[in-house]
Amino acid sequence: MGAATEENNYREINIEFLAKGGDEGFDIFYKTDDYGTTKFIKFASTERKHQEKIMRILEEGADQEYYIHEDDLFKYYKYATNSLKAVMANPNVPLQEKTEKIYEVSKGVMKEFFENNVSEKILESSEEVMEMMEDCMSSAEAGFHGIAAITSKDYYTYTHSVNVGLYCMTFGLKRGMTKNDTRQLALGGMLHDVGKSKIDHALINKNGKLTDEEFEQIKVHAAEGGKIISGMGCFAGNVVRMAAEHHEKFKGGGYPLGKIGDEIHLHARICKIMDVYDALTTRRSYKKALGAFDTLIIMKKQMAHDFDPDLMQDFIRLMGPDL
Repeated sequence: MGAATEENNYREINIEFLAKGGDEGFDIFYKTDDYGTTKFIKFASTERKHQEKIMRILEEGADQEYYIHEDDLFKYYKYATNSLKAVMANPNVPLQEKTEKIYEVSKGVMKEFFENNVSEKILESSEEVMEMMEDCMSSAEAGFHGIAAITSKDYYTYTHSVNVGLYCMTFGLKRGMTKNDTRQLALGGMLHDVGKSKIDHALINKNGKLTDEEFEQIKVHAAEGGKIISGMGCFAGNVVRMAAEHHEKFKGGGYPLGKIGDEIHLHARICKIMDVYDALTTRRSYKKALGAFDTLIIMKKQMAHDFDPDLMQDFIRLMGPDL
């Protein structure tokens, strides 16, 4: 059965995540280029009668890209998270592979939200994914070095979001925060920039310095992020406040409300440190990535008033041999 349609209606998927089967069915396609016309041809579905086809592809390691229609994204991510649970439960799968797979799914969720204007509903997948990552990292004591090994070194809003979530999580684990607080911290870190979905993409991705007017437009994302997460009605208040307050500064002068010190939620103060740390240690088109040591020197000496000094000191201490 053929399917000729606009290419942006289809999404490339990792077929490995469909190996376990599931309750909801959807079609899987491959792409052809027929006389300059892109077509998506149905290859199989996720129905059990097609499982042999999928398993054969996985066993042979065929170098073929597979796609789903965008309408089935929610079903795909449900499959992906169920598949991750099976990977997590398998003692024969190395920790590095587990964390890489969880990172891939997290990155995919955030990319769909930021770049393809998918419904906010997709963000609900974040909670399960980050819970699995927290289980993974807490059992391994991998530390910040372990996170740095799997994160993207190039800056995109969607990779930055996942990176900040992982750094927040690691900080919570290392600092001995409760399991619930650590998971909320991780989730809030991953969702801290969701308000950027309301800002013009060209402005978000601009190379070089923003004008004063452009910066005022960008600043709206903090308040918008708080509204989005609050409006979804499924996330805790501290997650909402991480989105709304991660640009407040400890000594004042931040935005959107100019809060000071303990007026800023603890989780938002932690998120601010991780947000800046990841931004400085990843590549942008107009700047090189800085190393961990140089980044911490800049944060400690040139940006000291921005951060809670006790949390900043904890972060430096907990980085330890990872510097």
